[in-house]
Amino acid sequence: MPFNLMLHGAVEAAHVRPHADSGGHVGEVLLVCRSQRRSGGHHGVVMNVRYGWIVVCVSGLVTACVGTDSSGELSTPFVTTTESPAHLTPGVARIGVPPTSSTTDVPVDVLDLVDDKGDSPGAPSGGDSGRPEGVDEPGNVIDFGTNDDPSFELGPDIELDVDGARFPADDAGVGGQGSAVDEPQVGEAPPPLAGWAAFDAAIEDALIRPGNTAASVAVSIGGDVVHRQAFGLRDPGSNDLAEPQDRFRVASISKTITAITVMQLVQDGVVGLDDPVGRLVAGAVGAGPVGASGQLTFRQLLTHRSGFGKYESLFFRGGAVDCDDAARTGLRSGASGGAYVYSNMNYCVAGLAIEAITGLSYEQAVYRSLLTPLGISGMRLAPTFDPGPDEAQHVSTPERNYMETLGAAGAWVATPTELVTILDALDASTPGFKPLIPETVLQMIVPVGGQLGERGYGYGLISYGGNRVGHTGTIEATRAMLLNRGDGVTWAVTVAGQSPSQATDLERTINAAFDAGGFVAG
Repeated sequence: MPFNLMLHGAVEAAHVRPHADSGGHVGEVLLVCRSQRRSGGHHGVVMNVRYGWIVVCVSGLVTACVGTDSSGELSTPFVTTTESPAHLTPGVARIGVPPTSSTTDVPVDVLDLVDDKGDSPGAPSGGDSGRPEGVDEPGNVIDFGTNDDPSFELGPDIELDVDGARFPADDAGVGGQGSAVDEPQVGEAPPPLAGWAAFDAAIEDALIRPGNTAASVAVSIGGDVVHRQAFGLRDPGSNDLAEPQDRFRVASISKTITAITVMQLVQDGVVGLDDPVGRLVAGAVGAGPVGASGQLTFRQLLTHRSGFGKYESLFFRGGAVDCDDAARTGLRSGASGGAYVYSNMNYCVAGLAIEAITGLSYEQAVYRSLLTPLGISGMRLAPTFDPGPDEAQHVSTPERNYMETLGAAGAWVATPTELVTILDALDASTPGFKPLIPETVLQMIVPVGGQLGERGYGYGLISYGGNRVGHTGTIEATRAMLLNRGDGVTWAVTVAGQSPSQATDLERTINAAFDAGGFVAG
């Protein structure tokens, strides 16, 4: 199951004491139960994060829990229990507890996980620097076709028949061409499509008929890619058909890739989330004195709480030559932290900080720590024009340079298969290389100041509620979405074109395709 926390030992139940260092904010105590090593080896247990719950398998003793302090850093274990399993009631454990001054132990199975009331943490908070929504640096009206603020709202979830999707009656393996069927006799209607063939027909109808030039999709179950397909034309000028191995712009899904790379550096002790990195970038790009911006941290950058404005003109209308140039402008603003404002500047600067810390180019650092261990090659930071072989053509307005300017914030090209492989790598229950430990993944998917399962922005990942986690991407002639559904199914879809208007609407398209394929339970 997605984002399972694989633990050594076994868990029956736990008693926890509210963390005294939580700062009085509900939801800042995140508990990851760890159990003891036993003689004779380790006993594995899965804490299944599903629909906002952590389901705990029963077989042993809990000995400690790890939380986060008020800064969001993982703290040392702060409570243990050695009660006999015979006196503990198996059940469902929830994460998140309002801090109190009481020293009374609180059973995990009565702790609230999600507060459905109030604002979602990480929700957008107006324009930048007090300017009205839709207006950028003095008097420029934002082109909303390139304003890629992500939505945290998705449509109603559906329950999938996962076994049916894994083993559809017409499945012929990766590529989803379907099994052979008898040719209809003269005068007979062709048999209705089913399985992945029907899924593909629904995707093509929804994404190519409206005028997009190409689209591509991949679906994995339990970490295994069970279907991938492409639609339309890779290059409308040559009429070359799109193929599943073609790479598309992924826009702001690039931020997930950047955040994973940063969190690896943090996890390995190379840099701290609260270490000042602004001054490193300022020195690397020749920004000169930058004042308070020199103290900016990865925590502020990855969560869009740096105080940077949106800089739409800088990134999308030729206001900067490249990411280095954009970063000089951003750092000279003196930004020193603030409320959530989604800004590409944060991840442009974060990518440059990766370079300053590792001594590698940003792409080299990502390949070394993430892509190469996953067996991925061919992804790259692409220019606005001149796509390479096996890259879809995204029609761009002449003389624009947003891909060069976005850098780590939005310039990657990838196949949907590569995207689901990256997101599945964060799920401890799937096979293969794991770039991050479960505690770090948990930190990424919980909205800042919120609780597991709430909607909002974490560290390069968006929590959409209902345990759905992923990211969207929107720039000119580009729509993309990557989603871990929380039920073992991860999918990605990439589009060369302007439809749908909101990238999150791609979830409705995929859900309708699952329904057309007969993969919806019931």
